[in-house]
Amino acid sequence: MSASEDAGTETLGERYAQRWPRARATYERATDSLPGGNTRTQTHVSPFPVYAERGRGARIVLTDGVEVDDFLLNYSASAVGHRHPAVTDAIVAAIERGGPFGIPVPTEVELGERLCERFTGVELVRFTNSGSEATLQAVRAARAFTGRPHIAKAEGGYHGSHDLVDVGVTRFGSVPGEALAETRGMAPGALGGVAVFPYNDLEAALAVLEPRAGELAAVLIEVFLNSAGAIPGEPRFLLGLARWCAEHEVLLILDEIASWRTGYRGAGVEHHALRGDLICLGKALGGGFPIGAVGGRADVMAVFDPRRAGSARVRHAGTFNGHPVAMAAGLPVLAALDEPAIERMNTLGRRLAEGAREIGRDRDLPLTATNYGGIGRLHNARERPASARVALALAREPRVDIYRGLLERGVLIAPDGRFSVCTASSDAQVDRFLAALDEVAPLALGSGGV
Repeated sequence: MSASEDAGTETLGERYAQRWPRARATYERATDSLPGGNTRTQTHVSPFPVYAERGRGARIVLTDGVEVDDFLLNYSASAVGHRHPAVTDAIVAAIERGGPFGIPVPTEVELGERLCERFTGVELVRFTNSGSEATLQAVRAARAFTGRPHIAKAEGGYHGSHDLVDVGVTRFGSVPGEALAETRGMAPGALGGVAVFPYNDLEAALAVLEPRAGELAAVLIEVFLNSAGAIPGEPRFLLGLARWCAEHEVLLILDEIASWRTGYRGAGVEHHALRGDLICLGKALGGGFPIGAVGGRADVMAVFDPRRAGSARVRHAGTFNGHPVAMAAGLPVLAALDEPAIERMNTLGRRLAEGAREIGRDRDLPLTATNYGGIGRLHNARERPASARVALALAREPRVDIYRGLLERGVLIAPDGRFSVCTASSDAQVDRFLAALDEVAPLALGSGGV
């Protein structure tokens, strides 16, 4: 009998395949029009995904008619939950006003003002349609401002899907600083424009950065490795990178697309006294609509100023930049994510991670969890991984079985173990999550562990 079997019953995988017949039918239909039935790689799960019908707060109803606690929350982007009343009202009002118009709307100005007031170090801001676009524009701004051609990023750091940053996320080189592409089809020469350094190892990172200091425009960093395992950055590592950047006139770009919801003025400032030259925002900011933003020092952001001569500015076009609906949604999102709300989410996230670790210890299972505020991840290991290389080397199937078993018990997380909470999440939901995990973990991981 395999580790994921319950004596005398079907495996979690077999039960999953039979449990969701409407999802199976929808997926089979999807394969006729979408490659692999999919339009977002990370939502693929074998043998098929479940589908959402509707949602409110921290609960969603699946197409098979089952209502579940949502701890996926669009990979932490739904920080105020589904159909938040103030956000919904703002969205409906924006739709009724019409647009987009091809000319700006006042809410673009108002949201820009709110971001500059709230986030330390943001003196000017530009809106994009996604976090990927935000990091793309931040990198362009850094190169234009410094006149240097290259950037550096950390192993395991996911900063979007454009060529220069989609390296070293899950594939790591054997030579220090080597960048490996995450996907086929990348532009020739793209890998030569980026150096990749270990996360949470300051000495190893500086050994990569130091020889290239004169050609680096920016270092792009997250305060926690979101996609690679919710691994918090160590203060010595983060602050050491910031000091090195300042000494070498290399811009520090903080990717806070996910993490800003964990600190009122930005996670870097709130948790580490870390201030970037540029900061990238996104995900939760749009209240469910596509959005991104890059902001920072006025002298750096001035490269986007259209009043400059063409050769002196960075061209930043985009039909949906500053989309009226996303701008309108962002205002109530910022209001809802006030300091008490953020602290409550962070507390719930810590309780989830601590509860998962306790289950692993009490049941003698290879189960642990990491978290950064209200964002976390389950790991099939006895010790919390400190690096992307360790986290991503763990076997995937046990985590998928945990996902399947939790879903059967009314709890939705990501197939890779990621979870998050929102302003609508409750203590009772956390209790249900942990109770379900206590049942599922022995089935997915085996009574004796590995």
